Amino acid sequence: MPAEDQRLRALLDAQTRLVRATEAERALGEDAQAWLEAGGLGSGDAAELAALGPRRLLVYRRHVRRALHRAVRQEIPRTAARLGPAFAPWVERWIDEESPRSRYFRDVAFELVAWAVPQWREGSEVPAYLCDLARHELAYFDVASAPDEDREGPLLVDTDRSTGEAPDPRAIALDRGVRFAASARLCRYDHAVHRLDAALEARDEPAREPTALLAYRDAEHDVHFLELTPLAAGILGALLRGEPLGQAVVGACAAQGHPLDPAVTHSTAALLGDLLERGAIVGGEAC
Repeated sequence: MPAEDQRLRALLDAQTRLVRATEAERALGEDAQAWLEAGGLGSGDAAELAALGPRRLLVYRRHVRRALHRAVRQEIPRTAARLGPAFAPWVERWIDEESPRSRYFRDVAFELVAWAVPQWREGSEVPAYLCDLARHELAYFDVASAPDEDREGPLLVDTDRSTGEAPDPRAIALDRGVRFAASARLCRYDHAVHRLDAALEARDEPAREPTALLAYRDAEHDVHFLELTPLAAGILGALLRGEPLGQAVVGACAAQGHPLDPAVTHSTAALLGDLLERGAIVGGEAC
């Protein structure tokens, strides 16, 4: 690597250390130049930066950290509000121990929650339902930002041999899968967090019960969450994995210990018809 490229890399690394290193504020107050050189910065650049003084050097650190706090709070506002005074320390711990990997602010909360949830589940200081609430809030952003459905090309390519005409592209068959909208997601939680009061000042607690929601975005780009029965969740989960409709129904009934009777057939048909109308599914898969 050319010398100038190495110098630029060292400067970038120094900026990263200024933001991430837990000892940065203390070390800059004691011997800024030595600390900067220890991180790989050349003595000339280290001396020039150290001459700015700790206060000026730490402006960037505090600015970036405040921006990360705001980005997380914007995407999980209700979780942040319920964490209360513990919110800021959790964000600081994440920055110290993990820090964002993505270059996009929209990914910050997703990365923090992925890091924090295992710790929240193991500890007792954070209410257990907040793991689900954080994931539920992020599901909204995930669905809202999903790509639009690509509707180019037929969903089914067979023709009706009796008429020579193409079938209804929205037709769904037992031996084929179902094509979901690009925004559709199956969300599973241990708590019914979707029933919580949405106000930031609310502090009600959800029932602890297995919960399955189908999240999707409608034609007006509004995000919706549809609560599912265990059987419906089993069927839709299998369909989202790519299983044919018939196989998905049989497997879900077996898993739930539910008889495969006409009521299941009718309710499944009604569910798929409703999801077609909602735009959560767009038809059957091609052969």
